[in-house]
Amino acid sequence: MLDTFREDLKVYIRARYPVLYLVSGEEERVERMLSRIALDLQKKVFFWTCSGGFESSHIQQDLLDGPRPLLASPVDFGESSAQTPATKTPAGALDFVLNSAERALFVLKDFHPYLDEPAVVRRLRDVITNLKKSFKTLILVSPVLKVPEDIERDVTVVDIPLPDEHELADLLKNFLNSVKADGRITVSEDKDLFERVSRAALGLTESQATNVFARAAVRDRKFNIDDLPLILSEKKQVLRKGGILEFFEHQESLGSVGGLELLKKWLGSRKDAFSDRARAYGLPQPKGVLLLGVQGCGKSLSAKAIAAAWKLPLLRLDIGSIFSGYIGASEANMRKAILTAEGLSPVVLWVDEIEKGFAGMKSGGNSDAGASLRVFSTFLTWMQEKTKPVFVIATANRIADLPPELLRKGRFDEIFFLDLPSAKEREDIFKIHVAKRKRDPAKFDLKALAGVATGFNGAELEEAIVAAMYKGFAEDREFGTADVMTSVKETVPLSATMAEEIEALRNWCKGRARPAGGQ
Repeated sequence: MLDTFREDLKVYIRARYPVLYLVSGEEERVERMLSRIALDLQKKVFFWTCSGGFESSHIQQDLLDGPRPLLASPVDFGESSAQTPATKTPAGALDFVLNSAERALFVLKDFHPYLDEPAVVRRLRDVITNLKKSFKTLILVSPVLKVPEDIERDVTVVDIPLPDEHELADLLKNFLNSVKADGRITVSEDKDLFERVSRAALGLTESQATNVFARAAVRDRKFNIDDLPLILSEKKQVLRKGGILEFFEHQESLGSVGGLELLKKWLGSRKDAFSDRARAYGLPQPKGVLLLGVQGCGKSLSAKAIAAAWKLPLLRLDIGSIFSGYIGASEANMRKAILTAEGLSPVVLWVDEIEKGFAGMKSGGNSDAGASLRVFSTFLTWMQEKTKPVFVIATANRIADLPPELLRKGRFDEIFFLDLPSAKEREDIFKIHVAKRKRDPAKFDLKALAGVATGFNGAELEEAIVAAMYKGFAEDREFGTADVMTSVKETVPLSATMAEEIEALRNWCKGRARPAGGQ
């Protein structure tokens, strides 16, 4: 992937795009990539920080696969050398770029805080005018995207992807070679070690992957397949710190979902859809499904079970955490979430209650509506154009709050409606929950329970079992059918309290969505 990405950047530079904005927190990795590009294009490369001004690159020779690029030396800086305070200021840095006659790449690290200053933006516009007439390229590298409206037409934003499996395998190989040479770490000779470890590390940056490899090695002076849980634990920690995506363990299966046979059949025919065999057959990668339905009817449970059945990681996207009070931050958060999901692919991305996340689109012309619209547009475009194996499962309860653009063909492979369970499905659900609590379903009159629980959703059926267990536990005896029957009769189901809303949802889904289960 990195080679392809590097070639794309070369095209931008050769086509004289004046400003490239690379969104990435991996400075060393980006620095190596830009140095290699500069060498291939026979250009010099200047790196700038506010703490050191313009200075020579500190790239290690062993990190470059070939001769050194034409790195800038102090002589290249003339009077504005790296030792003078002038080049450390953003205005001084831009002046140097403006006045330089070099055919070069000028890389400014963490320049985004200065893009709030009118004088800096004005000077940057002057530089852009100059760059269009030269063989110079200005490159901004930052983990935060901030592009003022004054220059957005002249800035090309490029999101740097996380390391792919091949890059991580090379990183692991170099790491293991170094620890083998040390002689104090025992490295497994398992032929699948590289593939399994590098795949487990997908979604980590180079530095994060290196750290967790080192931690696994020094923990017990061994490096083998047994270290995979530690790597997955590190991945969860990274996602948790991001606060946008949440990593879910596989704790459910399609067998733990009662009913929904039509949905299960559809999913079963696509369980190998991300395999090489499917690509060779000519099948496109599945995009995802939208699950509409009554609350408590198994939408969230289905999302977890699908990931387990397909043996894929499950990520939950919290749309609410995407939005930020800072201008442009919401869109950046969405792009970050997308890049992370693609970095972990193949993966299942679960967007729970998607209608709540984009409710701001209908709030009028305020700033929230604008941010919601931009984030929603980013998400829709990605859904339509994505090429990475990310299967999106979106769930929704209120169809009236869903933007119509989301329901258009091409966004999802299919839209399923999860209705209240039928009598047979209620019987299956009771059976599943009784067995889950280590009781014999044969000792319960499941048909009678299903009959009295007409109109109950799956969550309410489970709660009836739990309430019966509490009753039996309080009386120091085993619970039975009569206890569950009593719990059911004491409950007012959601289908009664929200009858109008449920009927409206059913009417909308007729002819618009496929039923997930049989009646």
